[in-house]
Amino acid sequence: MATLSTFSAAMKTRFLGPIRDMLNSNKVLLFGLRTRDGSSKTTDPDASRRGWRGIEADATGIDFVGNEFRMPLRTSRNAGVGSRAENAALPAPGSQGYMYISEPLRYHYGSISITGQLLKASASNEGAFERALTQELEGVTDDLKRKVNIDGYGTGTGVLATITTGTTSATQPVNTTINFQGGEFVAIYDTTLATHNAAAAVQVLSVNRAGLTVTLSASVTTTTADVLIRASSDDTAAVPNNDKNAVINGLGNIVDSTGVLHGLNPATAGQGFWASTEIAAGGAIIGDSLLRQLKDSVGFESGSDDELIYITTRGIRNRYANTLTSLKRFNDAQSMTLRGGFKALLFDDDPMLIDDVCPLGHVFALNTGAMFWSQMSDWEFMEEDTGRALHIVPGFDRYQAWLFKYCQLGTYARNRHGKITGGADDVR
Repeated sequence: MATLSTFSAAMKTRFLGPIRDMLNSNKVLLFGLRTRDGSSKTTDPDASRRGWRGIEADATGIDFVGNEFRMPLRTSRNAGVGSRAENAALPAPGSQGYMYISEPLRYHYGSISITGQLLKASASNEGAFERALTQELEGVTDDLKRKVNIDGYGTGTGVLATITTGTTSATQPVNTTINFQGGEFVAIYDTTLATHNAAAAVQVLSVNRAGLTVTLSASVTTTTADVLIRASSDDTAAVPNNDKNAVINGLGNIVDSTGVLHGLNPATAGQGFWASTEIAAGGAIIGDSLLRQLKDSVGFESGSDDELIYITTRGIRNRYANTLTSLKRFNDAQSMTLRGGFKALLFDDDPMLIDDVCPLGHVFALNTGAMFWSQMSDWEFMEEDTGRALHIVPGFDRYQAWLFKYCQLGTYARNRHGKITGGADDVR
């Protein structure tokens, strides 16, 4: 008897294109909400005025050649002012005070490798749904931008997660899984970043967000407070090839009330102005009261609280919205249309945005006009003298290409930003 099973070898299989993307490609902090190729998702002609384009577009741009920048700041007033009685001595002369900030650039790369056979086989619609080269070039650009967006929340160390309880296992407990989608290679270091604790990089095979664990490609022995750092697949303890201390400054450094940033330290005499506002929520739901306290504190310290962008997580945004449902009715006048056509919740007419790699429990209040994006290059592929981005691998029918970006993120007014930490949030 003829059945589907017996005739299957003679039947056709129809593949339904195009390729569907299963990965979250949002890069809200640095790049706003854009498609994988960097374009806007909306055809709204007003989107460029009303939409959040990300820090890369909205911050002050600094293009230069050299290994670091220097930016002068006015940091103190002339003390030679005052009021006097008739015929009294005038105030002694004073002067303005100045300091400068500086920071070296960071260098970011993405690479692809593709065989000559695949280039030819995928060159037409008959051979593949998409040209392999186009997919790989667009894909690595999206991947590198998303990686840099993750770095934009860190402290410049490259740490993606921390081991909460040391163990010998392929399944490791971590403090957060938001920076993992599966497939990443990581190096494991001790908490001081001095010791590479695994012989070689391991790959993240799966992520358990509810259980706060990652399953790795091999069993490793960890100690509590060890950290996971993005690595190349060929990273080893003997020859490290990873992100340790090589990533951009993130909001963990920039929006902080302590610590050195761009060479200045609020703990140093005369540099107390170099501090952001920090408010601890202590596990409470972040509502109008805490947001008002944050905005007013930023305004009091800097005199600039009228152009803030709030960036947070889905859990905090949802809890905040729930506190408003009995008090406010949302309509077009109370929300803001962003790229992609979705609405942003407003606080004092400033939009509250979500980014899925924003640290849990956090709300950042950013004055993007006081931030800068210094760069020596745009997102570019290394090209030969002929202008070709593809480089043949000697002795093989194979090509490689390298995407690069030389840049740094920073601020010239640390006191114009603030953050709330420890808010009630989801577990991820």
